[in-house]
Amino acid sequence: MTKAFAEFSGILGRSEAVRVPKTAELVAKQIRDAIIRGELKDGDSLPAESQVIAQFDVSRPTIREAVRILESEGLVTVSRGARGGARINAPSYAMVARVAGITLQTQNVTIGDLYEMRTLIEPPAARLVAERNSEAAVPILRKHIEAEIAAVDERPLQAHLIVEFHNLMIELAGNKTLLMVAQAVRGLVDAHLQLAQRHLPPASNDESRKAYLHGIRSHSRLVDLIEAKDGPGAEAHWRSHMIVASKTWLGRVGPNTIMDLIG
Repeated sequence: MTKAFAEFSGILGRSEAVRVPKTAELVAKQIRDAIIRGELKDGDSLPAESQVIAQFDVSRPTIREAVRILESEGLVTVSRGARGGARINAPSYAMVARVAGITLQTQNVTIGDLYEMRTLIEPPAARLVAERNSEAAVPILRKHIEAEIAAVDERPLQAHLIVEFHNLMIELAGNKTLLMVAQAVRGLVDAHLQLAQRHLPPASNDESRKAYLHGIRSHSRLVDLIEAKDGPGAEAHWRSHMIVASKTWLGRVGPNTIMDLIG
């Protein structure tokens, strides 16, 4: 035995045993890959069980286990009965958001934790919009600001519009990974702002209106910087906006509040 082989054997001896995937997992992977490649599309039905068994040359229990794996991942929906079967669910942001909500709630995430994450990712996103997508982004964002102005006396709608402005900005940044992260927590952010709105004292309507209009002016300033293609300026302004806004949104319910994020 050579020294190199002896060292390699020693490494193998210290490592954990390699787990061989079950046949059902391999079948599930082939179907999953077909969904990812777009060969199986949203709403498509899997062939009859007998056809799938013949195609993969495996047993009925193996096919059923493979379908259960895909069902647990949200990639198929199984209907029971005479007209039942497995129907494809294409991966979506809603699927990611659901899993993110469950995971974050399990970890007892706080509103402060969620807002801190947004403060880290949104200012660089604003810079990307200014530097990469100014021409397309400006009319979209300005039109949304018009909707915000129209809702100045509609408090229940305001939180939704604020969330939508943030989401539009991230979508317009053009980074798909960043967009996926933002979409994963989109519902959580909306729930946070709705909760903060409900905690606003009734007597402070004028103050709330003033704060809302101040936020709209800040949105408009961001769009001005994007139109000027001032990436550093857009990033700095949006970071300042997020920090100032946190005093309002976190102050109403407390940064350590643990929400029912998926309720």
